[in-house]
Amino acid sequence: MESKIFIVIIIICLILLAIGLIKRRMDLLVNFGLRVFAGLVGIYIVNMILDGLGLALGVGTNGLTALTIGSLGIPGFLLVYGVALYYYFV
Repeated sequence: MESKIFIVIIIICLILLAIGLIKRRMDLLVNFGLRVFAGLVGIYIVNMILDGLGLALGVGTNGLTALTIGSLGIPGFLLVYGVALYYYFV
């Protein structure tokens, strides 16, 4: 009888642990998605501003830039424009 109670307690703990992990992972996915969306909107706005100033320093919106900005956030945004600026002058 005691072993059945012990097994039930272990199963309940594993279920609660799994729910906690899924909830945490969902927060990470939502955070990543929001950073990608904000970064791509930011790229669009900065590209329009630079085009209005007559600078041909546009950054494309593709999977690699989305992954960089989604992973790194604002430093990724600055990295993408830093690389574009480097290749603009080289």
